[in-house]
Amino acid sequence: MKMPPRLSQFLTQLAPRSVLFVVLCVPALLHALPQAQTPQRPSEWWHQRHDAKLVEAQEGDADIVLIGDSITQYGERDPLYGYYFGNRKVLNLGFGGDGTEQVLWRLRNGELDGVQPKLVALMIGTNNARRESAEATLAGIDAILAELEVRVPEAKVILFSVFPRKAGKEQSVLEAVNRELEQFASREQAVQRPQSWERLSMRSGEGEQVVHVDINQQFYTDAGELNADLYYKDLLHLSTPGYQVWWAALESYVSEALGETPLPANPHRAIQSAPRGGPRHEQKLQEVTEEDYQLVFVGDSITHFWERDGDFGLPVWERYYGHRKALNLGFGGDRTEWVNWRLQNGEVAGIDPKLVVLMIGTNNTHVTKDAPEETFAGIESNLRTIRHHMPNAKVLLLSIFPRGEGPEDPLRQINEQVNAKLPELAGRDAAVFHLDINEHFLDDEGRLPREWMPDLLHPNTKGYEVWAAAMEPTLSQLLNDQPVQ
Repeated sequence: MKMPPRLSQFLTQLAPRSVLFVVLCVPALLHALPQAQTPQRPSEWWHQRHDAKLVEAQEGDADIVLIGDSITQYGERDPLYGYYFGNRKVLNLGFGGDGTEQVLWRLRNGELDGVQPKLVALMIGTNNARRESAEATLAGIDAILAELEVRVPEAKVILFSVFPRKAGKEQSVLEAVNRELEQFASREQAVQRPQSWERLSMRSGEGEQVVHVDINQQFYTDAGELNADLYYKDLLHLSTPGYQVWWAALESYVSEALGETPLPANPHRAIQSAPRGGPRHEQKLQEVTEEDYQLVFVGDSITHFWERDGDFGLPVWERYYGHRKALNLGFGGDRTEWVNWRLQNGEVAGIDPKLVVLMIGTNNTHVTKDAPEETFAGIESNLRTIRHHMPNAKVLLLSIFPRGEGPEDPLRQINEQVNAKLPELAGRDAAVFHLDINEHFLDDEGRLPREWMPDLLHPNTKGYEVWAAAMEPTLSQLLNDQPVQ
């Protein structure tokens, strides 16, 4: 473990016999340095959140740690959070109302125990500015960096300037804090900083363990006023566009740390994660605990109606998949953004299937009028979500089924433009297999018979039989079992 600079300097100044004593007490000294108050808070919710984070930390598999106050915490509620972090191992240590002293207490009381992240993002200080000087706030930030140096020595730390807020006393303090932080990013300037801020001065700059990032100018208009579109009404907490500014700036560092291709900077709604709960979601959360599922279907109403009795798919489902421990995660009306949310929020928690069958997109092109490239990007995001949460599973990606009576149907034409790009996704990942069975639903003139799709969209029992039979050779091969005859 690398010894903090101040401790090293202190040791060299001691008499030899004293050195032995101090070395034996290194853990205590590390806990005591730097000198800073670290009070806990009396709020019940605060302690409940702390206890929950202790459990998350004990799992020990977080690659990314986010540390801060309510601005960081509330990021969990934003639709963009699932897009940027839903498929990554992230520990969010943002607590509403926290200052540097509370962050220190939390870090010193277990929230990083067992965690060895690749990257830590830190943005803190706005609550300190309400009651403390810029110097005290800076000392608190430096104390946190010292703590991170000891607890997660291998992690790269991205230190953000404290985001601007509504004009007032707090903002003037924050501006002074940020001016100093900007100087810490330059060694030439930072060498003159007080020793009490040694972590900042010795460890900041591109290529160093701590990288300072200032994106604050993006929160202002050309007229030099706060951009209200990036904030809630309090001009403190961020709106979705505000989080987009922040997460996009962080993404280059996150993707580099994880060895991934950076996510697109301006995500369309189709590739995000949008909440969709309700009774069926709750039902599936229960089902996923009851069986060791080997086969999972993911999609919209076309997949959902495998479970529907009458002139729909249930008898075919029972014949082909009843013996295969199959889970149906089709939801009527679903779009790609809802699929992301459902899978990220428990519907596949704890299962390790052999195969996932995915067909989605027709509601994106129809209901929300997403362009083909947007729907394609949404399907791509669904694949990332599936591969993240079920990494051992193969994925059978189906082309979107034909809809409309004839080839001239405009929605069918849009879906075919999406389908034309789907083989690319299989080409990128050896675990993803593309299958187009659409010709099985069409006559020689490319028309869709109402005989098996009465509404020219949803199969009836005959249509589900067509689907199952056409897919079965590939399905059984991927499952490595006996095909249904």
